[in-house]
Amino acid sequence: MDRLIFADSIVSASALIGLMILVASIKRSGRDSISRRFLFSLYIIQALLLFRILTWLTGIWFFDVLTFITAGILPLGMIILTEGLLRRHASKPVKMIAAGTAIAFIPLAFLPESFAEPWRSVLLLAAQLWGFFTAGYMVWKRDKDSLSSGENRIIERIALSIPLIIPLVITDFRIPDFEFPVRLSGVAILFMCWLTISLERSHLKNTDMLRAFLILLSGSVFAGMAIAYLVNADMTGYFQICVITLSVTMVAVLYNDSVALRFDERRDSLLKHMAEGNISSSATFLRGLQNHPLVEGAVILEEHDLQDFDKKLLNAVFKNDALQRKVDMSKANSSAEIEHLNWLFERFNATHVILVSNKPLSLVALNMPSLSASPGAETELRAVQRMAILISQRKKSQ
Repeated sequence: MDRLIFADSIVSASALIGLMILVASIKRSGRDSISRRFLFSLYIIQALLLFRILTWLTGIWFFDVLTFITAGILPLGMIILTEGLLRRHASKPVKMIAAGTAIAFIPLAFLPESFAEPWRSVLLLAAQLWGFFTAGYMVWKRDKDSLSSGENRIIERIALSIPLIIPLVITDFRIPDFEFPVRLSGVAILFMCWLTISLERSHLKNTDMLRAFLILLSGSVFAGMAIAYLVNADMTGYFQICVITLSVTMVAVLYNDSVALRFDERRDSLLKHMAEGNISSSATFLRGLQNHPLVEGAVILEEHDLQDFDKKLLNAVFKNDALQRKVDMSKANSSAEIEHLNWLFERFNATHVILVSNKPLSLVALNMPSLSASPGAETELRAVQRMAILISQRKKSQ
């Protein structure tokens, strides 16, 4: 395989994987009108990348046709997405140009290359640049006061990728005497995916994302220099190595961010259970939590499970702190309490025990080693404990 095609294929495949990660993340978050419009645009880009890779790998003419058709639909997808983000329709001329472009490239895609090139590629580049510039102009001229702060933040975050996409898209078109060693649109797509997936982390600012991207870029350049030196590559090879390194690294970062978001969603499900769970009794409430990752495998200890323990000592221990940790047994008031707690932890193979009811005495024992616990895990456990205590107290007062 030609080295240029190999580099292009790796970068485009990385962008395709990044889009798949982003699509999965958006689907988990819900399907409102903006999400549906965004998914439509992402599906177009996915199809474009897939058909382009298949064209390079197989040389089949029909995949090249599909590549041109999907590339011609892209400006329409950008206008549809921008309309959804702004909650405003584009002007009639803009809609007609976008729709006309999508329709026109269907027959143009079937023309023989010997007849259609290079003017067909020039038209396609002009159409895509028109789409990006038009979308950017709509975003720039939007009425910010008519949108919420959250909507403005989404628009600004996604719009950050436009200045990078526009110049990098040009490298996808092989202009005589101005051919890049690798097509760079995949990098811009990955950057857009990263910016979009970071929207669920409201504490991150645009400057944080730009700074992180610059760090990734610097690391890729350094790694490219090292690898190019080891394999004695020329400048073209060095450039290709840097871009491939950046693309693959961004895929890894995207996947890591999506996993972190899924973890946050599981944590949110704990809050959802606390808000919507069955509170007819503390035992019922806790049983509903037993499948949650935070307390998975937790054992509810009723009075009959604690017959071998001195309940007065246990009450004294949990009066000081309703959440007892195995690593903090030395903080107990007496050696008898330490011995009792040690027996409790060892017998039920637990690292944490929480009090959920005083009368009758009820505890929850769970194994959550400190290495696997998130920073907020114990705070969440204390919230569960407070909720269970309040439920038990409410039952007594009824």
